[in-house]
Amino acid sequence: MKDRAMTMDTSEFDLDRYLRASKRVDLSTMEWARIREHPVTTAEARCLTYMMDIETHTVVFLRDLLATRASFDPEVTAFLSCWVYEELWHGEAFSRFLGEAGYRVAPTFEDVSGDDPFPTRVDRNQWVRQKFGTKGYVSHIGTLFGSALFRDFVAVHMTWGAVNELGTLTGYHRIIAKTEHPVLIQLLQAVIKDERRHFAFYRAQARMRLARSRQARTITRWALEHLWAPVGTGVRPQSETDFVIHSLFGDADGMVAVKEMEATLGELPGLEGSRFLTDALEGAATRLGRPLGMG
Repeated sequence: MKDRAMTMDTSEFDLDRYLRASKRVDLSTMEWARIREHPVTTAEARCLTYMMDIETHTVVFLRDLLATRASFDPEVTAFLSCWVYEELWHGEAFSRFLGEAGYRVAPTFEDVSGDDPFPTRVDRNQWVRQKFGTKGYVSHIGTLFGSALFRDFVAVHMTWGAVNELGTLTGYHRIIAKTEHPVLIQLLQAVIKDERRHFAFYRAQARMRLARSRQARTITRWALEHLWAPVGTGVRPQSETDFVIHSLFGDADGMVAVKEMEATLGELPGLEGSRFLTDALEGAATRLGRPLGMG
């Protein structure tokens, strides 16, 4: 009989229900034609471009994760199969929004519209991944090494995933709170529905794995406090990561959101009182030479 003690607490996340319902983000009611009726600020365009790049880069993160013991867990791999598909379509949704808004991005500054074949921005995706280059290989080797040394290295990855999904989810909420663009709000609300489920899975896995191993708690906390950086760091230049982090979380309301995220993550075993999110925000502000708490 299967040992359910080693699987996820289905009272917290119903994996079966998620797998049966998984699909590309539903944008059937999006009013694409109205996008140019409202201005998209430069800051919004930069944040959306960054998020587009990160969402479409998810498959590369998946490569690293499947190189660990996570590949032995059929529940984890079942989730990841749907997760990477949904993230792909988030990136495509942002790509189309930027295209409809008239924004063009390097390297080819191509137009993107509803009639374009998928995937869009192939040149952009190749350009971003080639720039990531050696950093990606080093990260992959480091993951393999860590997984070989640490039996429950998956606990680090699941907790890391929970942190990144919560940051992404909260970042989308912060754009909604700051923007006056109704179609952008509509788009982000659709994407957020997926991101909530993604965070719920990673949090459930992290809680289960951290609760059963003191070593997992110790190593995971050390990794987050010494190795973690905001999602997208390295994939895009540090200056772009800093800009996005400061734009979304650098004002008074954003700093409150960071503290709320830390409180949520602090409910996980071993992460009580951690403040690595605050440290990341302060680091971004320092590098940019811009104060926190303004606006």
